[in-house]
Amino acid sequence: MFQLNGQVFKTTASQGQRKSLLFALKLAEFELLKENKGFAPLLLLDDVFEKLDDNRMHQLLHWVCNENTGQVLITDTHKERLQEAFEKLNTVYQIIEL
Repeated sequence: MFQLNGQVFKTTASQGQRKSLLFALKLAEFELLKENKGFAPLLLLDDVFEKLDDNRMHQLLHWVCNENTGQVLITDTHKERLQEAFEKLNTVYQIIEL
């Protein structure tokens, strides 16, 4: 059970805090897989930015795009938001519209 300030995390945390914890757990799982397999697995982030503020979005993208050595697929419903975030990171990216 996760807690925040002595309270049950699920009922105390904001939606952004809950999503941030979920990402932290998934990224820890990603790191364990990479360490145990000897190569980075494909990381898929499906519509993850909806409940995140700009700072949390930037931190997540910085890690997956600049610190991560594997391939990342990101889906988002707002092309401009994602494009602007990538440009702020000064990272190589490709946007595919379907």
